[in-house]
Amino acid sequence: MKLGQRLDSVVLGTLQEHNFSLLDGDVICIASKVVSITEKRIVRLKQRRVSDTARRLAAKYSMNRQLAQIVLEQADSIWGGVRGFLLTLKHGILTANAGVDVKNSPTGTATLWPADPDNSASSLRTSLMRYGKTRIGVTIIDSRITPLRLGTVGIAIGVSGFRTLRDDRGKCDLYGRRVMVTRSNLADDLASAAHILMGERDERNGLVVVRNAPVKMTTAAAPVKLVLDARKCLIGSCLISTYSTGLKP
Repeated sequence: MKLGQRLDSVVLGTLQEHNFSLLDGDVICIASKVVSITEKRIVRLKQRRVSDTARRLAAKYSMNRQLAQIVLEQADSIWGGVRGFLLTLKHGILTANAGVDVKNSPTGTATLWPADPDNSASSLRTSLMRYGKTRIGVTIIDSRITPLRLGTVGIAIGVSGFRTLRDDRGKCDLYGRRVMVTRSNLADDLASAAHILMGERDERNGLVVVRNAPVKMTTAAAPVKLVLDARKCLIGSCLISTYSTGLKP
């Protein structure tokens, strides 16, 4: 795989190499780094001029100054941090370092998230459907941490072709009580399943196909957005009260 190579050719080549044919209802889960490489979203640390704000953040959270600068440029807002990491909002997702990662990135570089993950997923899906004449879904995934839980799980940062939510509101539970608020995030569930196989180190498993998943395909141009207003989120609303003066890059 080369920097700037077409994403659809990477995926098709992988499927053909393994003599694997897509079926209706399959969901392709692809690692965000694979997409980022094809979109040339890799930057050199030493080429970044460090601002005063980045210097302050780097000193406060014991970070590389150039890395802090790149995170500052990529983040929609910064809510705090710990040693080595900033807590940021990116594309409506609360994540570490705005998705900027030096792990599995060439020495002296950092890899950024795709610029528009939903659009990247949609473009790949269109190409694959044209080639295979099948109705499929695509999700671009990365890893994340869960508050007060040890270890990483998967998260869908870009989705196309399937319904991302299962809405249980208004339905009854085991005892006949109406469900009031529960909606299941199917995209992140699939991302976590794929994340188990992809790994976080040198496994080189950047593509996972999920078959017979309990999701419904859709022809909608864009999926239902999974982003929740921070003021309506249990965790986000508490963070807002703590970091009410969140830093805007």
